[in-house]
Amino acid sequence: MKLRKTQVAAAVGAALFVAGTAVYAQTAPTVQVYGQVSRALMFADDGTQSKWFHVDNEASGTRFGITGTGQAMPALRFGFRIEVDLQSNESQRVNFGAAGPVSNFPGHDEDVGGFAERHMDAWVEGAWGRMNIGQGDGAANGASESDLSGTGMANGIGVADIGGGFAHRNAAGALTTSTIGGTINQQDFESRYDRLMYVTPTFGGFRAQASWGQNANTDIKELAAFYGAKLGGFGELAAALGWSEQGATTPGGTRDETFGGSISWLHGSGINLTASYTTRDNPAAAGATVRDSQFMYFKVGFKRGAHAVGVDYATGDDFSAVGDEAKMYGIGYVWSPVRWLELYAAYKIHQLDVAAGSLEDIKIGTLGTRVRF
Repeated sequence: MKLRKTQVAAAVGAALFVAGTAVYAQTAPTVQVYGQVSRALMFADDGTQSKWFHVDNEASGTRFGITGTGQAMPALRFGFRIEVDLQSNESQRVNFGAAGPVSNFPGHDEDVGGFAERHMDAWVEGAWGRMNIGQGDGAANGASESDLSGTGMANGIGVADIGGGFAHRNAAGALTTSTIGGTINQQDFESRYDRLMYVTPTFGGFRAQASWGQNANTDIKELAAFYGAKLGGFGELAAALGWSEQGATTPGGTRDETFGGSISWLHGSGINLTASYTTRDNPAAAGATVRDSQFMYFKVGFKRGAHAVGVDYATGDDFSAVGDEAKMYGIGYVWSPVRWLELYAAYKIHQLDVAAGSLEDIKIGTLGTRVRF
């Protein structure tokens, strides 16, 4: 009799387990559609030419996506993310070409009405953390861009996102090959490639991430640590530290390694400070001069209610050649009366000194909006 009771109990338990599993399996995942339109008017003056451009702000461009998540079994949640770009006249690509202003790029999918993939990602999550597989951000992506100022759309750490395609002119007024994006940028590790990524649970505001994957025929490895916390009367702090290494594209070639991080502090009064630093060990051909490019960024801001303003400064050393020194001075303002709307204005000056001497400054003004859903 005792044996039969045990067998019955086991059978009931198995049935309940199967039934519970079936319930999880039959419950459809929660799906959400999201997106944004990000448009701006950008005025550029390189000392010889000046023009207004209609652009899509590369700091956070026009896009839409779908996410889904569901409980597949008691201890595991599964999900996915599909996101695509749909940008026209990206702000980091428009420029003054040799024959005149260039504001369309037929060879680039985003500028001919096509879709450019951003995320094609699946994940599984439990008490042990989360594992992602597919195309998405690398583990260190964003580690150089911690920013609590609220002015990211106007004057964020990505200083080449607006105007990166413009080239400096020499004293004779001729265009050089030295572009803003090629002489100063945040070197923010690797973004959106096919990878496997592990994210730890958050402990006391800290989390760590590691990823490995490929972009074309290049292997990529990344490690990063992120921190974010409310500090009571001291405000809020966000910080990150990252490392990435791209394998050689050809047998025996050199590797491309980047290291750096960022920190941003927002006081309860609205005063905020932001800083970022990255260094990149650029790959060099055999016998060529080794070149480590360095980026530094500082911003002082004030944020109160719907208003945020920030004054920033950045330097870029040895980006396109040893001895190059680039500087950026800027100011930005963002008004966000509701969470889904931002209106902004910004102005900045880019300077560049090369071995042959100082090149002409490039001045850029921007008026824009981002509407999210």
